[in-house]
This record gives sequence, structure tokens and C-alpha cells, in this order.
Amino acid sequence: MSEYNPYEAPSAVVADLVDPEAVELADRGVRLGAKLLDGLMVGGGLAIIGVLAAIFIPTLLSQRKGGAFPTVFFVVFGLVGGGLLLALMIWNLVWLHRYGQTIAKRLLKIRIVRSNGEPVGMGRLVGLRILLMWVLESIPLLGPLFSLVNACFIFRDDRRCIHDLMADTIVVKVNA
Repeated sequence: MSEYNPYEAPSAVVADLVDPEAVELADRGVRLGAKLLDGLMVGGGLAIIGVLAAIFIPTLLSQRKGGAFPTVFFVVFGLVGGGLLLALMIWNLVWLHRYGQTIAKRLLKIRIVRSNGEPVGMGRLVGLRILLMWVLESIPLLGPLFSLVNACFIFRDDRRCIHDLMADTIVVKVNA
């Protein structure tokens, strides 16, 4: 019979948070593809807005009469273009909150979950995976180096980048 020792260190059984058989990590190439697709959606939207502006602005400027400037067009053009990009960002944020997926992640059948398999909260997604990374990658001279090191972390056995480690997340395949 053992006696209670108040000075004894506590003991606990520590188990891995993720059962390797329960989830399958997303492939590195699929994660890269999702990142590129998400970037193409935003970049493509900006490119379309830029091309339309390059076509219409010189035309409108050459047709102005008596010094009148077509400000209504520029305001509407800016609101529509900005509104479409804002809608894309909101759509991605809603899907990140509901499903742990952006549009591209949903197309490629992968999603973000906590390392224990639970859904990821919006604060953790936006605060740690997006905003903190944006701040760190914006540091002059060190930001690009940090971004490269972050991306290179995917070659570890657990396929987790620095932003995954900071937010305690993993990217897994969807079984559907």
C-alpha cells in the first residue's frame, strides 16, 4: 500500500493527439496546388480589374469634354471591383469557419483541422494562421526568409509548416 506524498510530481498518461489511422495528411503537392489556386483567384480578380481599367480609363479620358471628368465611372468601377474581391474573401472566411476549407481546398478535397482532429476556431485561423503570418512575412529583409523557411517546413515527416505549428493545425484529406 502506497501512502499519499504531497511532494511527489504528478503523473499522467500522455497520448498522441492524432490517431494516424483516423486521418490522412494531405499531400504536399495538393497543399501547394490549393495555395496556388487561392492565389490565382485573388490575383486573377486583380488582373481582370487592372485590364478593364487599362481599357476603359484611357477611353474615358480621351472623350471628356470641357474638362468634365467621368468620376461616376471610376467610383462604380472601384466599388464593383472592390466588392467582388471582398465577396471572395468573405466566402473564403465563411468556408474556413464552417468547413476548415477555402474554395481551392474544397475543390482539392483537403481541410484544416486542429492537431487532435477537432474543427479549428475562427480566431485561431485568422489570428495565428493568417494575420500573424502576414505580420511576420512583412518584416523587411527577414520576412522573405521567414516565408521561405515556413514553406520548407512542409518537408518534415508531419507535413506541418510553421503556421501550422503556431496554430496547432494539420491539413488532412477529406474522405468524401
